[in-house]
Amino acid sequence: MAKQEKRGRSVRHEGRISPVMGLIVGLVLLAAAGGAVYLLRAPAPTQAASDSAPVLATRTGVDELQMAPEQVTELQVGEVKAQRFEQQREAIGIIDLNQDNAVQVFSPYQGRIGQIGVKAGDDVSKGQVLYTVQIPDLAQAASALISASGNLRVANETLRRAQALAEAQSIPQKELQQNQADQQTADAAYRAARKTLELFGLSPQDIEAIEATRKVDTEMPVRSPLSGRVTARAGAPGQLVQPGNNTAPVAVANLQQLWMVASVPESELSAYQKGQSVTVRVSAYPDKSFSGKVSYIGDVADPATHRLTLRADVADPQHLLKAQMLANFVIRVGAPVESPAVPQNALAREGDGSMSAWVTTDGLRFKRRVVQTGLVQNGLVQITQGLSPGEKIARDKGLFLSNLYLITTN
Repeated sequence: MAKQEKRGRSVRHEGRISPVMGLIVGLVLLAAAGGAVYLLRAPAPTQAASDSAPVLATRTGVDELQMAPEQVTELQVGEVKAQRFEQQREAIGIIDLNQDNAVQVFSPYQGRIGQIGVKAGDDVSKGQVLYTVQIPDLAQAASALISASGNLRVANETLRRAQALAEAQSIPQKELQQNQADQQTADAAYRAARKTLELFGLSPQDIEAIEATRKVDTEMPVRSPLSGRVTARAGAPGQLVQPGNNTAPVAVANLQQLWMVASVPESELSAYQKGQSVTVRVSAYPDKSFSGKVSYIGDVADPATHRLTLRADVADPQHLLKAQMLANFVIRVGAPVESPAVPQNALAREGDGSMSAWVTTDGLRFKRRVVQTGLVQNGLVQITQGLSPGEKIARDKGLFLSNLYLITTN
């Protein structure tokens, strides 16, 4: 009996709640009650609160958007205007010397350079002496000329006397004929001697001076074949030279007219013709342009790049352009045309690759319209099909409107 009473007191003691646990339970119940009271007293959301979010746009039909008045100002609604577009193509190329008026001045004979009278950058005239070459073989050729000249004078005088005597029948006809043959032989030798000196590059005046002075000079001048500027000088006194060997001692070019050489795609070949106007710009003179004409269109396309060489003659009277300069070429391929034009930001490229603009009549409702584009000049895009001058469009944020249409619902 005593054991049962002890077991009962133990069970009642285990079921009793401790003071700490009671405090925690009370706090939890108090917090739950406070939350319930707040939820009961909190007002329900009203319709006005849900309508306070801004409405960007709504669809009103296929490819149509209704915009809010406060947002239309950002679209810069305006009319499509006609714009003059130049029919032109652009290409990147280089400036080069006009190879028709540029020459490597080699020595026409073998020898050593005696003197050089010019340096790179000098302007020279046609016939001016550029350098001289010492030629040992020239002495023999000049001596042959002096001898042939003297023999010819003697033969001419002998023939003149023989002709006078023959008229008086003082000499036989055979002697006259012999004198005529001797004169012809002397004349042929004289002409051959002159021709030999001409092959050395001597002018008729130089040859006549050798005849008159009977002076043999082995140092021969090499003259400029054209007027222009010395673009390179590689020779030096004492250097051995011969025709066409290695680099020419002096190079001369006429810089009044240069070449522009560009590479254009073969797909554009039909747009180019000889005589078309070309405007050239280089980074060295950003505010200056140079004019030229297309003079050559390549006959063979590069099999790797499928591009052709295009060349134009460019006037440069002030010698501002330099060979191998990188340049931008604008080639006019046709007469200017007038077409509807819109800013580039007014257009959007759609997922299928087409271009579209957003047209409006009242400034609030916008309808998407597919357009065909052409040239792009001065920030304006030529519209070849789809818009007419006078129609109103969103002149800005065309891509934004296309994206907005995708995310809006009716």
